[in-house]
Amino acid sequence: MAIVQNVATQHSQKCCETLVAAGAIKTLLKLIRSVSRSIPDQEVLKHALSTLRNLARYPDLAQVLIDADGSLELIVSEFLRNKEEGYYIASQLLKKLFLTPKGIQTIRSLPALLKRLHNLVDDLKRRVIMEKRNPRSLPGKDHNERRLKEASELLKLITNS
Repeated sequence: MAIVQNVATQHSQKCCETLVAAGAIKTLLKLIRSVSRSIPDQEVLKHALSTLRNLARYPDLAQVLIDADGSLELIVSEFLRNKEEGYYIASQLLKKLFLTPKGIQTIRSLPALLKRLHNLVDDLKRRVIMEKRNPRSLPGKDHNERRLKEASELLKLITNS
């Protein structure tokens, strides 16, 4: 079902509006809260985040998502926790939410999450520097640089708005 929603929401504002009117945001957030770190659950998480990302393309629906109880905290937490593809999907979703004044206002009212985001950027900077110093760096070097870029862009959106 999540795959069908992802494809439908990728192509149609009407589909997105219908899903939101039917309570999809609340359901998807509940689903995200319930998943474990197992591989199948991580696949479900990716699809749920993708569907939310597609919904957030539309400013009115992004507002509904931001207004959903605990939504921003949950999405930021998944961004901070996830090391795989979910990290990038959550990042894209957060960028869309942080383009709205309400999204910026909401994240700025969550100092603990902002601190964790700053700590993530600092940690990734250290890792990238260490990888550049080590001539025999391990695979994944580009992975940390890409993750750093995403996290830095989020911080820039938050601080420059």
